[in-house]
Formats: sequence, C-alpha cells, structure tokens
Amino acid sequence: MKRMATIIVGFMFVLAVGALLWPNLGSQARADRGCVAFQAIVQATLPTSTPLAATDVWGGPLYGSLGGEVLLGILSGNDGSTTGHGVVGQGRGGSYTVGTGCVPGNLYACTDSFTYEVSNAVWPGPPGKIGFGHYIGNTATIVRGTGRFQYASGNLNVTGPFIAWEDSNSPFGVYGRFNAEMSGNICGIQ
Repeated sequence: MKRMATIIVGFMFVLAVGALLWPNLGSQARADRGCVAFQAIVQATLPTSTPLAATDVWGGPLYGSLGGEVLLGILSGNDGSTTGHGVVGQGRGGSYTVGTGCVPGNLYACTDSFTYEVSNAVWPGPPGKIGFGHYIGNTATIVRGTGRFQYASGNLNVTGPFIAWEDSNSPFGVYGRFNAEMSGNICGIQ
C-alpha cells in the first residue's frame, strides 16, 4: 500500500511539473517558426554611396533573399573603433543598417530597416599587398529595427574581399570597394 501511494504521488508530481512547463514549450516552438533564412550581397563603397547616418562611411546597394522573398535595399554603416596590427586590421563596435523602401536625400530614409552590430571584426590582408584584404565580421547581432523589422532579432555572418587606395579627393584620404556576403537567420519579422 505504501508503494502504491508513492507511485500515485510521483505520478501527480510529474503531471504538475508538465502542466507548469507546457505553456513555455509552446511559446518556444512559436518563436522558432518566426525565423527565416537571410542571404545577401552588397557592393559597398568608401565613402558610402547610401548614407543613413552622418557617421556612416561604408555602404551601397544590397541584393538579397529573405526566406525566398527577393530583398532589394541598401547597407550603410561603419566599423566602429579601428586599429591595425601588421597586416591585420580590427574593428570594435561596428554598426551597420540594412534598409528597404529607401529614398535618397541628404541622408537616405527607409521604411523598413534593421541594424546589426559587430562587436569584433578583423580584416587580414595578404603580406605585400597593401590595400587588399578580407573582412570577417561573423559576430554580427541584430539589435534594433523599424517597420516590418521592428521586432527583428538574429545573428549574421558578414564576410568578403575589399580594396582601398589613397586619394586626396576623398574626405577620408582613401577610397574603397567592398563585396560583402551576408547570411544568417532573422526572427520576428512582421
């Protein structure tokens, strides 16, 4: 009889724990369904041809796919605080914005956008090839959005080759081109 009481109490305990956890399991499953694959390429220039903010230095047209939907827009941003260590450059606290439904002006304005931050990026260059390099910003995290991306979250990989050359006519003393490849998942899109 004592054994039967232990089994019944144990069974009731399992049911109670299951009832408490069941709503959380359902909400997690719904959140996962809100994620879609994102892939894009960007033909960026330095200085940016598509500024969204006065502090943006790199930018250009973006061509992508968002869960199979064609995505045409722009990218604009900066590498944050930069340093160089031999043939490797490093950026900390970079911030870039992807925008769609954008109209040009002094600064571009976009109806839908998301901003991602790159806490630590590197861009090694081949020895003896000054001005050439490969950007690696695989720590990109979406931090805010507007319009259909208002509740967006996710992580992105951003990588690609670049070239930069000295030019006294540039406001930065250099011009550059960057062919970025972006991929990841974006959740919470409306």
